[in-house]
Amino acid sequence: MRMNLWKSIFLPSFLIPLAVIAAEPTATIPPAPQFRIEETIVSYRGKLANDYVAFPALLRTGDQEILLSYKRGYDHARDPGGVLEFIRYDLESGRTIQGPTRIGMADRVMQMGEWIRFPNGTIGTFIDAHEINDQNEHIRIGLRYSLSEDNGETFGPLKRVGVIDGVEYGYLFDSVTIGKRLYALIMTFEYLAGGRRTVDALYTDDNGKSWHFINNLSKEFGDVLINESSFIPYNNGFLVATRSYDNLQRLHRVNKQFKLIKETNLTEITPTIASHIGRPRLFTIEDQLFLIGRNQRSTEPGTRMELGLMRIDPESLTVEKQFVLDNIEQGNVTDGYYPFPILVESGDKTLLNVFDYKALHRNSPDIIRLQFNSAEFLE
Repeated sequence: MRMNLWKSIFLPSFLIPLAVIAAEPTATIPPAPQFRIEETIVSYRGKLANDYVAFPALLRTGDQEILLSYKRGYDHARDPGGVLEFIRYDLESGRTIQGPTRIGMADRVMQMGEWIRFPNGTIGTFIDAHEINDQNEHIRIGLRYSLSEDNGETFGPLKRVGVIDGVEYGYLFDSVTIGKRLYALIMTFEYLAGGRRTVDALYTDDNGKSWHFINNLSKEFGDVLINESSFIPYNNGFLVATRSYDNLQRLHRVNKQFKLIKETNLTEITPTIASHIGRPRLFTIEDQLFLIGRNQRSTEPGTRMELGLMRIDPESLTVEKQFVLDNIEQGNVTDGYYPFPILVESGDKTLLNVFDYKALHRNSPDIIRLQFNSAEFLE
């Protein structure tokens, strides 16, 4: 069934057997938005060393101002000395107005950074810190963080989060604030304290001074090995997007204790999603729900990665409409698409800005900004 659907996308109709045309519905290629602007924010070009820039994360610090962080190293993962670099960026002018600032540890890799603004206004960057062992494996050394009390003007020393309820965590994915409570999804690994590889839901009521365990989502969702995840408040609970090690993309509706209410497997039920969604993020435009991330439309050889956007029905947990934001042409993108979306007011339009990284022809990546008219995704 699935193979025939992909044939209907990529083969000319005169090469498809008539029986296939008659028996199978046509899976159309998701459209690309008509309004689109692309610019390079940080480029690898001209750099002689540490030219691999990737994995952007951002935090709004003003109406038209963000902190934008990314890794600066020399490889995708195994690059001791790779640092977290961040700049303050003006969304209206497209200019860097502060930075760059770098945070790192000797002979360690600052792989991924994720911003948190706590209810009291304190800003923290939480970093997925690695070491490279003798077998060239990247091993988490425990989640690191640095805090700012002045809206990101200055940051304190790099610290270790440490053990929480018997578990040490390595990779923080996402956070949500409701009142004075901040929730987070964080991953632990079998070689850290606690001895298990799971994604857990935690909370803090004191702006990160202490954290508390809520639920083990890997176990709650059926003993599924999951990695990068995102969540968003919904109906006195949350919606959660998970990518799993079995190359499947799932959506889950949970209550406030992160107990499962409903779930769907998007990869199985959506013909234009052939695997997991890389670094998935959930967000809303005018109360409509969207999932963004790295997508692959087919498992056929030669199919390239692309930046995908899906409008989601929060009740059925299915894709209402799908878009290709970048690489609909299936060009030679060899690394990229860990997107971070933000809505920006521009005149009488609301623009969806997507900060991402993209490498072409096996060169190092650039940090890029894509802009779209958000109204196109609501039609």
